[in-house]
Amino acid sequence: MISNKIEFEYFLKGKLAENGLNISKLAEKLGTSQANISQRIKKASFDYIELSKIADMLGYDIEWIKRK
Repeated sequence: MISNKIEFEYFLKGKLAENGLNISKLAEKLGTSQANISQRIKKASFDYIELSKIADMLGYDIEWIKRK
């Protein structure tokens, strides 16, 4: 579980790198600027729909699993 903005930044940048992408390429695919994406990653300010789109772009599914 990601519990703070720094962990989110490292997690997302790691997933981008695993898939041969960087922030510039992600920004291009999302139709926005590299500066905008960089700031939003640092602030962890994506909404769920945007994160779902990024996950899909990287070949991941977001799954909600009920805790026991």
